[in-house]
Amino acid sequence: MRYRHIPDSDSLFRYCIYPLSFKGKQFAWEKLVHLKYCQDKGTLRGSLAWERYVPTTKHVHGYGCRVASYMNDDLRTHGRSLEKNRRIYCGAYRLNGSAVSALATTNALDEISSSEVVHHPENGEIAHTDLRISLNRGDFDVEATKTAIVDRLWNACSGPLKYTDICDQDIKTHPSSALNTPPAGPYSDTRSQLYRVWSLIRFQICNWVWRSFCQNATK
Repeated sequence: MRYRHIPDSDSLFRYCIYPLSFKGKQFAWEKLVHLKYCQDKGTLRGSLAWERYVPTTKHVHGYGCRVASYMNDDLRTHGRSLEKNRRIYCGAYRLNGSAVSALATTNALDEISSSEVVHHPENGEIAHTDLRISLNRGDFDVEATKTAIVDRLWNACSGPLKYTDICDQDIKTHPSSALNTPPAGPYSDTRSQLYRVWSLIRFQICNWVWRSFCQNATK
């Protein structure tokens, strides 16, 4: 299956899950995006959600809540204590696709040969995308490079869009309260009202087509 490249002008969201995006009780920006290193291919991979398929904050939060739910289901399957290891969706941050493509042209990141975001639905989630970063061959600290990449993405983010799922309302001090405002400032939906309506209609049509005819092909 050919995956679609996401335009630089389009918006993306990164969800925050407690405790994965935290150090203790404090939010840790350097853990915002988990980048998995494939040494054989010399690539880093991460996950983001495409605004085209999460066109409203309600959809953004719905996606994040489902991610946390999948993680908790996996914990149950493997017999791990849900009370101790419980995954909690806290909210999301927004950035443009241009922030990703700019990684490959940053002088301080000579290790990167290319960077892009491609649409890659998985686990029944049409909004899922792959953050794909190819590294040049050489002797460098991959962990330091990962931290530098997340630093640049964090500086390009706006937010947070904080949220408490109904299943987490029993938590006395919800970890979403610890989310910080990034350097780019608070989230603001600058789309016109007409474009927001069009985005929602487009999503409903595309989502129906995908679930009716394409979903099985992505599994």
